Amino acid sequence: MVHSKVCHKLASYGVSGKLLGWLTDFLTNRVQSVKVNNSVSDYAPVKSGVPQGSVLGPVLFLIYINDLVDLFGEGLNVKLFADDLEIYAVINDINDINMFQAGLDALHDWSCTWQLPISIQKCSVLHLGRKNVGHSYFVNGVSLPNVQEVIDLGVAMDSNLRFIKHYRMIASKAHHRASLILRTFRSRDPKLLFKAFTVFVRPLLEYCSPVWAPVFKTDIDIIERVQRRFTKKLFGMRNLTYGDRLNKLNVDTLELRRLKSDLTMIFKIIHHDIKLDFDYFFGLRSVEYRVTRGHCFKLLKPICNNNARQFSFACRRIDAWNSLSNNVVCSQSAQVFKRSINFIDFNNFLLHELL
Repeated sequence: MVHSKVCHKLASYGVSGKLLGWLTDFLTNRVQSVKVNNSVSDYAPVKSGVPQGSVLGPVLFLIYINDLVDLFGEGLNVKLFADDLEIYAVINDINDINMFQAGLDALHDWSCTWQLPISIQKCSVLHLGRKNVGHSYFVNGVSLPNVQEVIDLGVAMDSNLRFIKHYRMIASKAHHRASLILRTFRSRDPKLLFKAFTVFVRPLLEYCSPVWAPVFKTDIDIIERVQRRFTKKLFGMRNLTYGDRLNKLNVDTLELRRLKSDLTMIFKIIHHDIKLDFDYFFGLRSVEYRVTRGHCFKLLKPICNNNARQFSFACRRIDAWNSLSNNVVCSQSAQVFKRSINFIDFNNFLLHELL
């Protein structure tokens, strides 16, 4: 981020007067040096970037890249997260291929104009669909590698929209972190150690779970094994079954927690608690069906032609959601909904065995 160009963009967005002058002074006329032991380098001017750790830094960066989405036509979809950019589109013919390549060319031209280089070595292309021709794309004349799997914001996914690598990756990290808890804490109090597990380990196993939640028993067991193994090593629980250990600790299986997380996400989408389009994910049953059978938010279960669709978030929990009562789905808030589903038996929708 070149300071003069940041100030130019601020002015183009209507920032002027004393505010623009203050922001300009905040960025410009800064110097830096490097200190190693007792040796200090000469001061050098800082002509780009923002002061690290400042509140304004992320805001100014977002302003700087705000016009990126205007580079692409209607056929290209763009998602931004911090300094990561993701472009995707449906490719049916050569025109779509040319459109996608034109978008990459526009992105490269923008990066040159605003002196924000693209890390081409970190870029890749993931082709989805059986009929995808797997065309090669280029940035600045460099061919982007076609990969079979990617890690997108911490979630590993392959070209078949499966998350097998993700299950193994998070389970391995979680096992390691759980072992550290048992080796580090002097206390043998099961409740204290499990509290540490919920703080330091369980978030690894539940991050973005509505996206990747497994549906096959073997995959479910890969993740559940982390909690099962940890609870077995707690004092006084070695000879208890997994179900008895969970009852003693008053906790749910990880599979059940993911089911409840999915249902809570459905509740938030239906009641517009989060900015996700309901029609993109679900469809409501006919009015007559909803009135005579079940609750007023009964969802339509779509016909699925492949596993990726059938096991996606928009389809896999519809039966569980439709089984809820009208009072539950019409809860006043998501917190009330969460408390309500804690008293519902979902065993018919679970595969993991409490052994």
